[in-house]
Amino acid sequence: MKITIIFFLMNTFSGMGYSVLAPLFPSLATKLGLTESLIGSIISIYALSNFLITPFTPYLYKKFSRIQLLYFATFYEATCSILYGFTGSIKSLYLLIILMFTFRIMHGICGGIIGTLVYSLTISLSNKKETKKALGYLQMGWCLGTTCGPVFASVFYKIGGYPLPFIVLGLFLYISVYLAIQVGHEKTESDQNVEENPEIMKYLKYCNINIIIGGLILGMLAQTFYFPCLTNHLGKNFDLSVSVSSLFFVIQAVAYFIAVQCIDKNTKYFGLYGTAFLGIALSTLGVLMIYPFPPFPKSLAIITLGCILIGGGDIQIFIPGRIILSKEIQKFEPNIDILTVNDLSSAINNLAFGIGDWLGPIIGGFLSTHVGFKYCCLILSLIICSYGLLFFLYFYNNITFCGNVMGDDDLENNKNLYIDEEKELMNHPGEFKNYDIASPLLTLKSSAEKPKINIEPNNKTKNTFKNKYIKLSDDDNENDNK
Repeated sequence: MKITIIFFLMNTFSGMGYSVLAPLFPSLATKLGLTESLIGSIISIYALSNFLITPFTPYLYKKFSRIQLLYFATFYEATCSILYGFTGSIKSLYLLIILMFTFRIMHGICGGIIGTLVYSLTISLSNKKETKKALGYLQMGWCLGTTCGPVFASVFYKIGGYPLPFIVLGLFLYISVYLAIQVGHEKTESDQNVEENPEIMKYLKYCNINIIIGGLILGMLAQTFYFPCLTNHLGKNFDLSVSVSSLFFVIQAVAYFIAVQCIDKNTKYFGLYGTAFLGIALSTLGVLMIYPFPPFPKSLAIITLGCILIGGGDIQIFIPGRIILSKEIQKFEPNIDILTVNDLSSAINNLAFGIGDWLGPIIGGFLSTHVGFKYCCLILSLIICSYGLLFFLYFYNNITFCGNVMGDDDLENNKNLYIDEEKELMNHPGEFKNYDIASPLLTLKSSAEKPKINIEPNNKTKNTFKNKYIKLSDDDNENDNK
């Protein structure tokens, strides 16, 4: 439990460091003459360096131990945050651009190393019975950090202006260095074992997988495209201060937490593929409301609703998307083991997130600079809508409408379809939903409300897949039950 709390705090602080810049930097940069296109490039370079360093992290283990890398990464992450604060006093435009690109690249590399090591060391150091719960807490910590970051920026910007949020947060981030030292006191055999990453490139040749990846990328793009623009837009059109505008970056994360409670019901009615399509549709509408574009009235209420739809829609894409990736990989590699499938699915999922996180601010800033923020929202909404139609047509046979279209007889005949998909969602190996994760944010239905499903493995199904659905029984689960 001690290790779980340490990594939870490290992931929370790292999430705050990631999210604190977007509400504050555009206002400063605009005063010095930077375009929103260039602002978006500076913000997004973090994501680019983050996902580019991730595949190379195992090679660094050959030169440094995991614990040493964790020391370095947490120290420089905290230092970068403090350095952001000192850029507020720079008057030279070109010096600001050079320094911000340098700091963001360094910060992204540190964030990628920390993210990889935190999950890897959690698996290595946690008790097998606690591993799934620990991974769930890690994801909760990151979400909590990205939610608190803009609030933190709003409060301390109000108190001390631009530099104070970064300086105070940097001091908090040095706590992660101390926590890394505490991790170093734990014995880990994984420092001596360097395993090859699963090969993911060969799966990108399959159309099914590429279409799913496209949906994940666009979902992330919808979350990040307005980073270079929203603060300036709210200040210019609604006369909101930077401190108040920062709070709009929190709405999406709050909606994300709330919408996760509806995942079970949505997958029951629409299946995994249908729920993902629903998420794309909600994101399409939400992006259109961020300006907002006619026929929506130009009001803060509509912008707030747009942020809610994006946050609520993206969770409908991301959670089923990871499971769908596992299902599709297993179709092309039916003999592959479950752990490798999960590794591949997570790697492809992280790759898609990194691409969307990188492209979002760049595209949003570019379009806002050249056609205006109003038409930027319209163009991106049309792109996401068009892709949603492609997704719907391609996976039409996988989408169910149990609650709306089928009659009672059809429901009875097809009941196993959505029960299996709901069971798969609730037991999938990702960080979002799991019976083993005890959290008020992930409240599950009582067993009395759920269909009785016999999931006891036999000799034929143990450690294998059954049909096209993922069987999640493994040796660890068997040992845990014992």
